Amino acid sequence: MKLGLTYHTAFDFKAARQAYEEGFALWQRAGEIQVGAPPPAPHALRMSQILPGALDPTMAHDINSGTVIQQLFSGLLELTPEIDIVPDVARSWEVLEDGRKYVFHLRDDVRWSDGTPVTAGDFEYAWKRVLDPATGSPVANLLYDVKGARAFHQAKMGRGDVGVQALDEATLVVELEEPTGYFLQLLAYTAAFPVPRNVVETHGEAWTEVGNIVTNGPFRLETWQRGHSMVLVRNPEYHGQFRGNVQRVELFSLADPSAQLELYEAGSLDILLFDHLPPPERDRTRQRHAGEYVSSPLLSTGYVGFDVSRSPFDDPRVRRAFALATDRETLADVSLKGYYFPATGGFVPPGMPGHSAGIGLPYDPNQARQLLAEAGYPGGCGFPAVEALTFTAAGPGSEYLQAQWRENLGIEIIWEIMEWAMFLGRLDREPPHMFVLVWGADYPDPDSFLRASPILRHTRWRNKAYDRLVEEARRVTDQGERMRLYQEADRILVEEAAIMPLAHRRLHLLVKPWVSKFLTSAIEQRFWKDVIIEPH
Repeated sequence: MKLGLTYHTAFDFKAARQAYEEGFALWQRAGEIQVGAPPPAPHALRMSQILPGALDPTMAHDINSGTVIQQLFSGLLELTPEIDIVPDVARSWEVLEDGRKYVFHLRDDVRWSDGTPVTAGDFEYAWKRVLDPATGSPVANLLYDVKGARAFHQAKMGRGDVGVQALDEATLVVELEEPTGYFLQLLAYTAAFPVPRNVVETHGEAWTEVGNIVTNGPFRLETWQRGHSMVLVRNPEYHGQFRGNVQRVELFSLADPSAQLELYEAGSLDILLFDHLPPPERDRTRQRHAGEYVSSPLLSTGYVGFDVSRSPFDDPRVRRAFALATDRETLADVSLKGYYFPATGGFVPPGMPGHSAGIGLPYDPNQARQLLAEAGYPGGCGFPAVEALTFTAAGPGSEYLQAQWRENLGIEIIWEIMEWAMFLGRLDREPPHMFVLVWGADYPDPDSFLRASPILRHTRWRNKAYDRLVEEARRVTDQGERMRLYQEADRILVEEAAIMPLAHRRLHLLVKPWVSKFLTSAIEQRFWKDVIIEPH
């Protein structure tokens, strides 16, 4: 399967197909081997994290929602912790017409949690629901590679013109506009998951509420107290393999980071995310629990975004001044205590093909002040009050930015700090003058950052050269040329300063010694069905 994906990404579909066919046979044989199950876990897997704002795969677009949706739903394919693809609801597939057509053959033993079969029609319905302009899905552009998808989403063509069709209950045919190297990896993302049509149409927007929701993943939803807690229980009808012994997952939303730490140290939490702890507390906690500390890389970039449609950030000199007045290395190494890497390159993060090291605007306060003066705000005089939004976990970094701009530009930025769900809603509804946000890869390709991310929507920035490069990169079948085009687009984005990359995230956790196989991936997936909790 790894070899097949390698050929597929390089647009060598003939070699990919041969490797996949061999992989499917081995995968099926591996699935028939009965592996001895570990004894049931002595208690639930208990974690504190930001709870999802939505459980509808069609409407969710943040990592906290996506993490839980990955446990409740299964798509055609699944990504491994190494970001390789393996079959999930699809038992096999064929790549035809030089990568423009895919035929997926579904397993016959996949059931929704109400006992009804998961069919190819569920995928066709779900994808067209994402693309339907009446749905208002924030992730519709992720499916634009499908033939007719963009035109349908923009109300230029009809539903029947979209290139996804269920030939029968077990066969799904997908036609693409052009060959797409990352397409299979995209199908493991939540936007491509199926939804149960009869349940959605019966309950409408309330179909994901407790008592209504029907799922097909390794876990089911038992309780959901919005903003407070959530409980998932193992799905006994799950078609895949449970390599772990977790029967129950308990998620808690605790506003006070100190309370989270107290529960962890009392043995009442099994996993503690570092993101919510203040930087000084992180160091003390990591030293106190050195043997339980786990860190892993993420394909993720934190950034400041500017609304370029409104004064003062409609002037690129102002945006560049803010970027030049920001010492990103000190931000990452001192203010954030080394838990993040400074973003001195482009928006595409290190570790992802197409990353451009060193293209970020340098730290140059003198040039920043000069540009600000040229824009009509010498020493910050006359600079208007602006609305600036950030979220709770980004508070320490936002304070550093505030101090930098006060010192280097003579401008006082007052941040409004919001809880995550409220922050996201406001950002999508009515973006402020400036904001801090983090974007993590949905799939391991620059397209996830430069086209599919919300940067253009939130900043209202448009650049014809950038748009042309990103669109051309989607259609080029030479991988080296694709990366060159993406790097050129990334350079334009940075130089125009529609956004200012700040830092690249890593995942930092404390994991209790009785928890093993708590697997993660660089695109921030979680594999809770593989977790083992030992007796203790």
